[in-house]
Amino acid sequence: MALAVAVYHFANWYPIFTQGQLAADTAKKIGVYGVEGFFIVSGFCFFYLYGAETLTPRGLKEFHIKRFFRIAPLYYLAVGTNLLFGFVAGPQHSPRMILENVTFAFGLIHPNHSLATGGWSIGLEYVFYLAFPLLAWAASRWKPFLTVGTLGLLLLSAPWTFHYVADAPREGNMNFHTYVQVANHAFLFFMGGMVAQARLAWGARFSTRTFLVLAVALTLAFTMKYRNFYDDFTIMQGWPRYYFIFICFAGVALFAFYDFPDSPVKTAGKFLGEVSYSVYLLHPLIQEGLKALGSEKLPPLAGFFVGLTVTLALSALTFRYVEKPMMGLGRRLSR
Repeated sequence: MALAVAVYHFANWYPIFTQGQLAADTAKKIGVYGVEGFFIVSGFCFFYLYGAETLTPRGLKEFHIKRFFRIAPLYYLAVGTNLLFGFVAGPQHSPRMILENVTFAFGLIHPNHSLATGGWSIGLEYVFYLAFPLLAWAASRWKPFLTVGTLGLLLLSAPWTFHYVADAPREGNMNFHTYVQVANHAFLFFMGGMVAQARLAWGARFSTRTFLVLAVALTLAFTMKYRNFYDDFTIMQGWPRYYFIFICFAGVALFAFYDFPDSPVKTAGKFLGEVSYSVYLLHPLIQEGLKALGSEKLPPLAGFFVGLTVTLALSALTFRYVEKPMMGLGRRLSR
């Protein structure tokens, strides 16, 4: 999903698709719903891995230290690079905005106060981290909690999806500023929790044949519905949004209930999973660097593949030399 966001952005920066083509429409869809799907995956992972013990004083301390050292170092690197080189990302640089980003308070104040491109989703993630221990405690004591919570938060999102985002003025990017709010996305984490709860309760798994049939069906449902649109917000509001979110939800459930055999596909998937955070945060910075080197003179297809290749290569390095050491430090400090 992180790679899908990078594909979407590089396809905009190096226009390789013609408006109205299936590939152009699909690139926009995967860019938008790669982020939405990531929230569902995040909810799945946390409700699957953690339980009510995180509410003990020691458990809370360990949880928050680990999450901080998983998220903060690379985010600080991205924000620091933007500040150092004067790259435009988010609002004007000011002491207040820097403080919001250092503390991750921008997720509660306004997700688009992030000083890293795409950082609004990191702000929402951190809001989820703050709430998660209490949510896990509630889910462990009342089984319907996640289902009821999903329905409640889904209803809460409806005014944003059908009215607030649609009615927001386009000037000043106000429609996007409205779209990124917590109330418009909170139900996605709960949806992931529902999948986790089901996987823990049910032992049945899809066969390879069933998995492939369902994967093809979901792919066709995703790519063939809502075609030939120009404005991305056409699919980011109203019924199209809920349609694509349901497909993301079904996709996460499909993968959750299939045990991948050892294969090159699984190895590649594991690699992309490991480097996904770096891919998400670094690809806009890599594009700025490529622009400075004159990449805009390249043919669009060449620029597109150079951007993706450099992104994956540098993301592998930052995962190895920044993310992994910082995660290890977080584990040691939490003990």
